[in-house]
Amino acid sequence: MKVNLNVSGFETEAVFPDNDVKKIHQPLIEKFTRLYQEKEERVVIFLGAPPGSGKSTLAAFWEHLSEQHQQLEPLQVLPFDGFHYPNEILDTNTIERNGEIVPLRSIKGSYETFNLTELIDKLKQLKVKDSKWPYYDRNLHDPVDDAISVQRNVVVVEGNWLLLNEPVWNELHRLADFTVFIDTQPEFLQERLVGRKVRGGTSPEEALEFYLRSDAVNVDKVLNHSVEADLNLFLNQDGSFEIR
Repeated sequence: MKVNLNVSGFETEAVFPDNDVKKIHQPLIEKFTRLYQEKEERVVIFLGAPPGSGKSTLAAFWEHLSEQHQQLEPLQVLPFDGFHYPNEILDTNTIERNGEIVPLRSIKGSYETFNLTELIDKLKQLKVKDSKWPYYDRNLHDPVDDAISVQRNVVVVEGNWLLLNEPVWNELHRLADFTVFIDTQPEFLQERLVGRKVRGGTSPEEALEFYLRSDAVNVDKVLNHSVEADLNLFLNQDGSFEIR
């Protein structure tokens, strides 16, 4: 299935294998609807995944699918990136990594650069009908508080660190009604992330250096230090998924 999606504010053409749609994605959307009907309150789905795995595109596709059939409860995607600390905080605070003191700004995107307290508060508010959600403005490169009005009864929160197995973070999944994790080979993610940088105008050498310094650390952390999800999807190099 080929479809045009709005992903993080950008129009994106995406292709999902028809077999995956029939056997994985459509049944999942139907499951989310049943969860809402059973619980009779807003249902919160976590989609946790490493950088470069296409989680934002997948979440947008689920939203699209949920809007195609009247009997399905339409879902709303809520991105995790809005919980970044503002740059002014990242610029004025440091953290110790591997025995070295580094500015938080230099590791922006790692779990330490997100406001966990605010995330927990907002997740709890999702059970309230008129709750708000922050948005990460990719032009300002900063979060905007309460920019998204949460209006639907099924919400999919998507992000890298939702299932992180670190103190406090490893309790987040209790605030979700169902959790999904995308697993894949790290070498595949390296190829995708480096390629993304190159297409954006970065030289292949600089793109690889950035990956090794930043993205590789986060990829390893997510793939190898996440709590077990209710459903594991393995991303193959052809873009298809397997349930594992």
